[in-house]
Amino acid sequence: MARRFVCGGMPVSLCVLAGGENRRMKKIKALLPAPDRPLIERILAQIGGRFNEVLISVSKGQSLPGLPYRRIEDEKAGRGPIEGVRRGVQAAQNAAVAVIACDIPDIDVKFLARLVRAAAKHDIAVPVTAAGEFEPLFAVYRKSVLPALERLVASGDRSLIPLFTVCRTRTVPLGDSSWLKNLNTPEDYARFIRTLAPPAAPPPKGIPSKGERT
Repeated sequence: MARRFVCGGMPVSLCVLAGGENRRMKKIKALLPAPDRPLIERILAQIGGRFNEVLISVSKGQSLPGLPYRRIEDEKAGRGPIEGVRRGVQAAQNAAVAVIACDIPDIDVKFLARLVRAAAKHDIAVPVTAAGEFEPLFAVYRKSVLPALERLVASGDRSLIPLFTVCRTRTVPLGDSSWLKNLNTPEDYARFIRTLAPPAAPPPKGIPSKGERT
């Protein structure tokens, strides 16, 4: 059994963001085959056992059948991922909450552990790329962010980035980010599925491959 994460000596909750309108994908991302199980189950199989609580954040009225985890609905539609983060942090039983979007099919568990450790003395631990870009939907938030997060949501802002300037935020360099893929479009999904296909076997010796002269 995988060793569970702790943050400052205390257990950590996981909130998987599975809501949204899926406008670009035109299908519910969380339920995309990946390849032998829904995408969200692929994610949970990698990291679900690392947390003592798992929450699934969904849009208002959305159902995700077959998942044996607590479902947290948005209170108001149309707010975007910031509402899912707010509801997940609000509902979690632990002070630290790892928030991960459901369209990230492969998780670097060691990097996630670094984020959890980094949040021990901060309100937020968030990855930052070499180009200085944040990854707010693969981050750790503590309940101490709730007052600022509530104000941000009430203002109508749909971006989490302003939160990082008013809360004690620890940025964690992402380094090699090749593993961090977001499946936002059908083309992204198709490329991901191709990476899972086994390489074509070479032709048996003595049999010319396609295109060779005989």
